Amino acid sequence: MSKALTDTLQTIQDQSEGDSITFEELVEALNSRGFGALLIGPSLIAVMPTGAIPGIPSLCAILIIIIAVQMVMGRSYPWIPQRLKNISFDRKKYMNAINTSKPYTEWIDSFFHERLKFLTQDSAQRVVALLCVFLALAMIPLELVPFAAAFPAATILLFGLSLSVHDGLIASIGFGLMAISIFIVPILLN
Repeated sequence: MSKALTDTLQTIQDQSEGDSITFEELVEALNSRGFGALLIGPSLIAVMPTGAIPGIPSLCAILIIIIAVQMVMGRSYPWIPQRLKNISFDRKKYMNAINTSKPYTEWIDSFFHERLKFLTQDSAQRVVALLCVFLALAMIPLELVPFAAAFPAATILLFGLSLSVHDGLIASIGFGLMAISIFIVPILLN
Protein backbone atom coordinates (compact mmCIF):
# COMPACT_ATOMS: atom_id res chain seq x y z
CA MET A 1 0.00 0.00 0.00
CA SER A 2 1.31 3.45 -0.95
CA LYS A 3 1.66 6.10 1.75
CA ALA A 4 2.37 9.08 -0.53
CA LEU A 5 0.89 11.80 1.65
CA THR A 6 2.17 10.56 5.02
CA ASP A 7 5.61 9.70 3.62
CA THR A 8 5.91 13.12 1.99
CA LEU A 9 5.14 14.89 5.28
CA GLN A 10 7.58 12.64 7.13
CA THR A 11 10.33 13.13 4.52
CA ILE A 12 10.15 16.91 4.94
CA GLN A 13 10.35 16.57 8.71
CA ASP A 14 13.19 14.00 8.68
CA GLN A 15 15.40 15.82 6.19
CA SER A 16 15.29 19.25 7.80
CA GLU A 17 17.16 20.54 10.82
CA GLY A 18 17.06 23.52 13.16
CA ASP A 19 14.21 25.77 14.23
CA SER A 20 12.91 26.41 10.72
CA ILE A 21 12.41 24.64 7.42
CA THR A 22 13.54 26.42 4.28
CA PHE A 23 12.00 25.95 0.85
CA GLU A 24 15.42 24.66 -0.28
CA GLU A 25 15.21 21.87 2.32
CA LEU A 26 11.65 21.18 1.19
CA VAL A 27 12.73 20.77 -2.45
CA GLU A 28 15.78 18.65 -1.59
CA ALA A 29 13.71 16.37 0.64
CA LEU A 30 11.06 15.85 -2.03
CA ASN A 31 13.20 15.76 -5.18
CA SER A 32 13.95 12.03 -4.89
CA ARG A 33 10.18 11.39 -4.95
CA GLY A 34 9.66 13.13 -8.32
CA PHE A 35 7.83 16.25 -9.45
CA GLY A 36 4.50 14.97 -8.10
CA ALA A 37 5.91 15.01 -4.57
CA LEU A 38 7.31 18.48 -5.20
CA LEU A 39 3.74 19.61 -5.88
CA ILE A 40 2.46 17.82 -2.76
CA GLY A 41 4.76 19.66 -0.35
CA PRO A 42 3.79 23.29 -0.98
CA SER A 43 0.13 22.50 -1.74
CA LEU A 44 -0.16 20.54 1.50
CA ILE A 45 1.39 23.40 3.45
CA ALA A 46 -1.22 25.74 1.90
CA VAL A 47 -4.08 23.36 2.76
CA MET A 48 -2.99 22.74 6.36
CA PRO A 49 -3.41 25.35 9.13
CA THR A 50 -0.01 26.76 8.11
CA GLY A 51 -1.84 28.11 5.03
CA ALA A 52 -3.49 30.71 7.30
CA ILE A 53 -0.12 32.34 8.02
CA PRO A 54 0.05 35.54 5.92
CA GLY A 55 2.32 35.10 2.93
CA ILE A 56 2.53 31.30 3.07
CA PRO A 57 -0.14 30.62 0.38
CA SER A 58 1.55 33.07 -2.00
CA LEU A 59 4.99 31.57 -1.36
CA CYS A 60 3.59 28.08 -1.88
CA ALA A 61 1.88 29.26 -5.08
CA ILE A 62 5.13 30.70 -6.43
CA LEU A 63 6.95 27.44 -5.69
CA ILE A 64 4.16 25.43 -7.36
CA ILE A 65 4.32 27.66 -10.44
CA ILE A 66 8.10 27.27 -10.69
CA ILE A 67 7.82 23.48 -10.38
CA ALA A 68 4.83 23.12 -12.70
CA VAL A 69 6.33 25.29 -15.47
CA GLN A 70 9.43 23.09 -15.38
CA MET A 71 7.21 20.01 -15.68
CA VAL A 72 5.51 21.53 -18.73
CA MET A 73 8.97 22.14 -20.22
CA GLY A 74 9.96 18.50 -19.56
CA ARG A 75 12.82 19.15 -17.13
CA SER A 76 14.07 16.20 -15.09
CA TYR A 77 15.37 18.18 -12.08
CA PRO A 78 13.78 21.32 -10.62
CA TRP A 79 15.51 24.69 -10.49
CA ILE A 80 14.51 27.00 -7.60
CA PRO A 81 15.58 30.70 -7.42
CA GLN A 82 18.05 31.50 -4.63
CA ARG A 83 15.75 34.11 -3.07
CA LEU A 84 12.97 31.52 -2.72
CA LYS A 85 15.34 28.84 -1.37
CA ASN A 86 16.10 30.95 1.72
CA ILE A 87 12.48 31.57 2.75
CA SER A 88 11.58 29.52 5.82
CA PHE A 89 8.75 28.66 8.17
CA ASP A 90 8.68 27.46 11.77
CA ARG A 91 9.71 23.79 12.11
CA LYS A 92 7.92 23.31 15.44
CA LYS A 93 4.59 24.49 13.99
CA TYR A 94 5.14 22.19 11.02
CA MET A 95 5.85 19.19 13.29
CA ASN A 96 2.73 19.94 15.36
CA ALA A 97 0.65 20.10 12.18
CA ILE A 98 2.14 16.76 11.02
CA ASN A 99 1.38 15.07 14.33
CA THR A 100 -2.18 16.38 14.27
CA SER A 101 -2.84 15.40 10.67
CA LYS A 102 -0.98 12.04 10.55
CA PRO A 103 -4.01 9.83 11.40
CA TYR A 104 -5.95 11.57 8.63
CA THR A 105 -3.17 11.33 6.06
CA GLU A 106 -2.72 7.62 6.81
CA TRP A 107 -6.44 7.10 6.28
CA ILE A 108 -6.32 9.06 3.00
CA ASP A 109 -3.25 7.10 1.84
CA SER A 110 -5.21 3.85 2.14
CA PHE A 111 -7.23 4.87 -0.94
CA PHE A 112 -4.26 5.21 -3.33
CA HIS A 113 -3.57 2.49 -5.90
CA GLU A 114 -1.97 2.39 -9.33
CA ARG A 115 -4.90 2.68 -11.75
CA LEU A 116 -5.86 4.61 -14.90
CA LYS A 117 -2.12 5.26 -15.36
CA PHE A 118 -2.67 6.95 -18.73
CA LEU A 119 -3.92 10.00 -16.76
CA THR A 120 -0.57 10.32 -14.99
CA GLN A 121 1.97 9.68 -17.78
CA ASP A 122 3.93 11.94 -20.15
CA SER A 123 1.50 14.21 -22.03
CA ALA A 124 -1.12 13.95 -19.26
CA GLN A 125 1.55 15.09 -16.76
CA ARG A 126 2.17 18.21 -18.81
CA VAL A 127 -1.56 19.00 -18.94
CA VAL A 128 -1.78 18.51 -15.17
CA ALA A 129 1.26 20.75 -14.70
CA LEU A 130 -0.31 23.49 -16.82
CA LEU A 131 -3.52 23.29 -14.77
CA CYS A 132 -1.43 23.53 -11.59
CA VAL A 133 0.07 26.81 -12.87
CA PHE A 134 -3.42 28.31 -13.28
CA LEU A 135 -4.55 27.01 -9.88
CA ALA A 136 -1.44 28.39 -8.18
CA LEU A 137 -2.02 31.77 -9.82
CA ALA A 138 -5.52 31.74 -8.29
CA MET A 139 -4.03 31.05 -4.84
CA ILE A 140 -2.24 34.40 -4.72
CA PRO A 141 -5.28 36.73 -4.67
CA LEU A 142 -7.27 34.17 -2.65
CA GLU A 143 -4.79 34.58 0.20
CA LEU A 144 -6.70 37.75 1.09
CA VAL A 145 -9.73 35.62 2.04
CA PRO A 146 -8.92 33.38 5.04
CA PHE A 147 -8.43 29.74 3.97
CA ALA A 148 -9.75 30.44 0.44
CA ALA A 149 -6.39 29.53 -1.11
CA ALA A 150 -6.86 26.05 0.32
CA PHE A 151 -9.41 25.21 -2.39
CA PRO A 152 -7.08 25.48 -5.41
CA ALA A 153 -4.24 24.11 -3.24
CA ALA A 154 -6.33 21.00 -2.52
CA THR A 155 -6.76 20.46 -6.25
CA ILE A 156 -3.01 20.78 -6.79
CA LEU A 157 -2.51 18.37 -3.90
CA LEU A 158 -4.73 15.80 -5.65
CA PHE A 159 -2.78 16.24 -8.88
CA GLY A 160 0.55 15.86 -7.06
CA LEU A 161 -0.66 12.74 -5.27
CA SER A 162 -1.95 11.24 -8.51
CA LEU A 163 1.43 11.78 -10.20
CA SER A 164 3.35 10.38 -7.21
CA VAL A 165 1.42 7.11 -7.02
CA HIS A 166 0.27 6.91 -10.68
CA ASP A 167 -3.36 6.93 -9.62
CA GLY A 168 -5.40 8.29 -12.52
CA LEU A 169 -8.60 8.09 -10.48
CA ILE A 170 -7.19 10.72 -8.12
CA ALA A 171 -6.22 12.81 -11.18
CA SER A 172 -9.78 12.58 -12.51
CA ILE A 173 -11.11 13.73 -9.12
CA GLY A 174 -8.65 16.62 -9.39
CA PHE A 175 -10.06 17.49 -12.82
CA GLY A 176 -13.55 17.55 -11.32
CA LEU A 177 -12.42 19.72 -8.40
CA MET A 178 -10.73 22.06 -10.88
CA ALA A 179 -14.00 22.45 -12.77
CA ILE A 180 -15.72 23.38 -9.50
CA SER A 181 -12.86 25.81 -8.73
CA ILE A 182 -13.56 27.70 -11.95
CA PHE A 183 -16.97 28.65 -10.54
CA ILE A 184 -16.00 29.14 -6.88
CA VAL A 185 -12.85 31.28 -7.26
CA PRO A 186 -14.65 34.29 -8.84
CA ILE A 187 -17.27 34.16 -6.09
CA LEU A 188 -14.61 34.16 -3.37
CA LEU A 189 -12.79 37.10 -4.95
CA ASN A 190 -15.92 39.29 -5.04
